[in-house]
Formats: sequence, C-alpha cells, structure tokens
Amino acid sequence: MKKTFTLLFTSFSLFCFAQQQGPVIEATYLPVLNTSILEMWDTTAGHLHIPQGGENIFWDYDNDFSTVWGPYKISTFHPDSVVAGASLKSRFPDATHATYLTTPYNNFSDKLYSCFKVDTNGLSMVGGRSVKPAPILTNNTAYVVNDTTITFTIPDFLTPTLVYYGMDPMVTTSKYVTYGKANAFGMTIPLKSITTRTKTMIAYGYGSLKVNNTHYNNVILAKVTLTDNDSVFGSTGNLLNFSSNNYIEYSFLRNNTFGTAFLVYLLANSANNTVSKGWYTLPVDFGSISGTVFTDNTESTAVTKGVAYLYREFSNFSKNDILDIDTLDSNGNYQFDSIPYGEYRVSARPDLTMYPNNLTTYYGDTTNGNDAPVINTSVPIDSNSTGNNIHLQYHTDSVGLGQISGTLNLIHSFGIIANPDLNNGIRSNNPIPGVDIIVRSKPGGIAMREIKTDPLGYYSIGDLDNGAYDLFVDIPGLLMKGTYEFEIAGATAINCLDFTSGMDSIHHYVCQDITTNVPKSIKSANLLDVYPNPYKFATTVKINVSVKSTVLLEVYNVLGEKIQTLDNSEKIAGSYSYNFSAKALNYSAGLYFIKLSMGNNVSVLKIMEQ
Repeated sequence: MKKTFTLLFTSFSLFCFAQQQGPVIEATYLPVLNTSILEMWDTTAGHLHIPQGGENIFWDYDNDFSTVWGPYKISTFHPDSVVAGASLKSRFPDATHATYLTTPYNNFSDKLYSCFKVDTNGLSMVGGRSVKPAPILTNNTAYVVNDTTITFTIPDFLTPTLVYYGMDPMVTTSKYVTYGKANAFGMTIPLKSITTRTKTMIAYGYGSLKVNNTHYNNVILAKVTLTDNDSVFGSTGNLLNFSSNNYIEYSFLRNNTFGTAFLVYLLANSANNTVSKGWYTLPVDFGSISGTVFTDNTESTAVTKGVAYLYREFSNFSKNDILDIDTLDSNGNYQFDSIPYGEYRVSARPDLTMYPNNLTTYYGDTTNGNDAPVINTSVPIDSNSTGNNIHLQYHTDSVGLGQISGTLNLIHSFGIIANPDLNNGIRSNNPIPGVDIIVRSKPGGIAMREIKTDPLGYYSIGDLDNGAYDLFVDIPGLLMKGTYEFEIAGATAINCLDFTSGMDSIHHYVCQDITTNVPKSIKSANLLDVYPNPYKFATTVKINVSVKSTVLLEVYNVLGEKIQTLDNSEKIAGSYSYNFSAKALNYSAGLYFIKLSMGNNVSVLKIMEQ
C-alpha cells in the first residue's frame, strides 16, 4: 500500500533558509488564494541524476527531464471549501490553508485535497481527503480505494521558518491515520492504515541551477531523509500488511515572493543512487493591478507623493503581509505587475509632510483593511485589473492633552497570551513594526488619529481631545479579537495598551494579567516620565509633584514582583529625578514597570532595558 502514500507529501517538504553562507530563501507556500503551481513531471526511473551537495555547485538538469508529463496543478484555496458534501475545515479545524493536488499517478493521491496549518513555527500538514477511486495492491490482492481521509495525530512538520546552511540536522516525527473503503470480492471493505514518519532535514548545498532552458542563480538544495512504518488493518482489525520504507527527497529552492520557492523536486531511493521521479515548476499565471490615488472622491487632484502597498488577501505566519510597494508617479498612478492570479488588497500611504491629516486608505475608501474590497485577478479576463482608484480619508486636527502608548508583538501561542519571557517581557523579542494603530471615536467608529509602530513595535499618540475612544490594529487578513476602550479627560495618559498578533487574530494584552499589582489603564496628569526609553544601561525617572504628597515610586518586573523602591517619602511640590538600571541590580535586560502612587493618583509606565 506504500505507493498510495508517497505522493501525498512530496510536493510540500519546503524549507526556509537564512544562511551564514549562500542565498537567503523565503518559505513561500502559495500564500495567495486561487494561485497555482504548475508542475512538469518525469516518472521514468533513472532519467534524473542524484544532485551533489556543497557550496557554489552548478546543477544541470536541462536535459534530464526527457519524458515529461503535464503540466499538473497544485491550487490553493481556503479550507472552508466543501469537498464531497463536507467542508475541509470541519474535518480539519486547525487548517489555515488547503490545496488541490493533481499528479500523473492513478492512485488516491492523484486527486488529493490537502489541509495545512501555517503559523510562526512554519508549515505543517494536518490532513487530507481524496474521493477518487484508485487501485492499490496489498498482499498481492487488488483493491479499489475511494473516499479516503488522512488525519494526523502528530502534524507532519514541513517548513521551518528559519534554517541556516551548515545547520545541525533537524529531526521531526509525525503520525497519521488513513481511513478508506476498498471494493473487493463484491463487497465494500473498510481499511485503516497507521503510519509513523521520521524525517531528517538538512541544508545540503547552494549554487546555480539550469532546467527547462532557464538558468537560476542563488539556489539552495534541501535534503530530507524519510522513514515510514506502515501498518494496514482490515474491517475486523486484522493486520493485512506491514512495511517499512526509506527514501530521500531533494528540493531546489529560490526566493520568489509571488509564487513558490520550488524550482525542482526529486525523489530518490534509500541507497541514494536512483531518482524514481521528479518535477520542475513552470511560471504561474500572472496579472497586474493598477489605479490612481486622489485627494478626494471628485478625482480632480491626484496625490503626487506617496506609495501604494499590495497585500495578500489572507495573512500567513509573517503577519504584516506587504507583498510589494510601488511609488506613486506624478499623476498619482500605481501599478503592480507580474502577480499571480489571486485575491489582493491595496492601500495608499501618501507623504504626511504634504498630506498631514491623511489616514492610510484602502481601495474601497476605507481605513480598515479588513473592510476593504478584494481585488480579484483569478479570472483570466480580469487578470489585468485597472481603475482601482483610491480616494484619501482624513482625520480632523486634534489639540487635546491626552496621550496613549503601547506595543504590538508577535506571539507563538495563538489565541492565548504566551507565558511572559523573563528576559524580554511580552514577547518583545518579536516586535511588529510598520503597522497602523488607529484611534477611533465612540460611538461612531470614525478614525481620529493614526500612527505606525516603530522598529520595536512601539507606538505613542498624543494631543488627544476629550472623549471616548477605542483602538484598531490594522493588519489586513487578521481580525481583532479584543481591543481597549478608554476615555480622555484633560491630560489623561494611558500606557501599556499592548496588542499581540497570533496565527489568525489580534488580541489586546491586559497588563494586569501578569502584573497583578499594576492596573491596566492609568489616568494621570503628566506625573511620571522616563527618558530615554528604551535604554541600554540606565535611564532617568522623573516625577512631578504639584502639592505636598506622600510619594511611593516602585519598579516591577513582568511577573508583578517588586524589584526596587526608588522613593517612599513625603515630598513638597516640585520635580524629582531618579536613576534606574535593572542590570545594576543583577537583573536581565527586558521589560519593567515604573509605578508611581501619589495621593489619589496612580501612574504606571512601561520601560525597556536593552
């Protein structure tokens, strides 16, 4: 029964390599809906040669593919699609992507729907389904398997997000169960197969590749050694067959933002002396998206300075999925060429020195990326999508005294807040820069202010007028699972309005969840300031005392544990300064909280020691 499983996984063992030597390869897994990889197969054993490993190698496969079948297609779509009356998502709830795979083989993997999970760890296969009848051979008895479902009890890890050349071998184990029905002896027989797979992955070499009369530079070669132990059971639980199979996969990879990193795939025997089959990729179907950005919907004045951003419809694990940036020309025009058929969103970001009150505006004239209409180039007649004009949206002038701040970070445990990192705080080693944080009025939801997160994922918005607001984090493709609602009255300062981004959603981070002695939202009158922040060695804490008061100034770590009291005394009106250094107290660099209690006022400020 082994051959029925082989092709299930060959097309997806993809790596991402960020090397100490050689090229850098992105793990691009068909990220755009309705995009396809086209494959040309050679299924004749011995036609293709075993590749050499090492540095600066030239691999020539231009004449090896002599008996070619295809093109065959791997199409990408959302896992909520219905297959044979049931959605793939209902069968595989962890799936974030699905593909439809065709191959030149007449077995159940020849027409296979596969489901995958993409997260910050990489790409894993979680299951698949085939409804195509296909002949198999078990113990010399011919069966026809149909309506086959594959479920992974341990997901098959396919794509690490970061691997470097010369790395130690990466070893992973997966386990999956295949349920099917076989037509034999005039009756339908249920079949069950349990497979345990062990894979050893290495970065085997890099150099240049020639295939299909095309030369590619900066190519890396991935090598995966696999062992599968298969047990096949009949309807009564009797063992029909056990087999152990060993083989080797080779994948030639190259950076390609819009398609696939795959150039050539080879399947070799365990002795590593014969290639049984392989394929190379053809370019996917390409189109373009273009339009003009105007200052308003009268379209009388074009925006002459700024950029347009192209986003994929659904984010993958890299989150802020900006595929391309195009500079607006003197007539406000933008154009994105050579993008695969698929679904996209486009935003305009004019120069704020020329358009100071402008908000990031998406095609559809909205400031919310998730509300923006999708530009679909998946139909060939619409592959060149023109006239996608954008009319800028603006916020009013704000001259208030209110101020808010916070951070945006990527976490690895999705849907929940990760355990705090004692050295780096709230996943502060994974900041997400360049994301729009939008202050919206309540009620109404009108965008009032906007700012982008800095390289540390930090944002700060001042001059807020009195009123009620909430916050929106704009990462197209990711939904908000929670936000902050707050009020500004005079010189209100609210710190620690932090957000975390996971696999499929954005969550507000309630500081008091991990700092039990620190409130979430603090109102003050510019009582507390820290400069510089972030800092490397030491920082200055400054407090302003307006009337004679008892001052308690304390420092907490991310667990809510007090590590130092800077002051606990009565102070007359005036300004006071204190020095603080976590390292001087033998603590690690990372995130800390300064808490000021003075009269009826409590103020908390988050600080970062680098």
